[in-house]
Amino acid sequence: MRKSIGMVATFLLLGLTASFANAAESKAVQSMAGILLKLNHFPSAAEKETLKQIVEDKATTDDERTVAQALMNVQHTVVAADKPKLEAIVADDEASSAVKSLATAILNLRHAPAESDKATLQSLTGQ
Repeated sequence: MRKSIGMVATFLLLGLTASFANAAESKAVQSMAGILLKLNHFPSAAEKETLKQIVEDKATTDDERTVAQALMNVQHTVVAADKPKLEAIVADDEASSAVKSLATAILNLRHAPAESDKATLQSLTGQ
């Protein structure tokens, strides 16, 4: 009985920690995840403007900037010039898991996000 209570408490604690971690994602990550979730072939003009603001924001990390630029350039799939940059982020042990998830979702794009990426993207939106 005590073991069961301990396991339930552990799972609850892990769930709360995950919720707080998602809430702590940067606005850039949240915005890019939201854009990716709605993406259909390429970002809209308004979404490109949001991505441009992310790229120009001094608070944006280099990895976030790279992902935002790659997302801005998407035309049905990632453009060839951005692919190695995104692959480098995915392989970088120092890159945040959120940015790696965004880079992976862009690399997997075929007109729209892959079903396998949608749940992760939703969790990154902070909603």
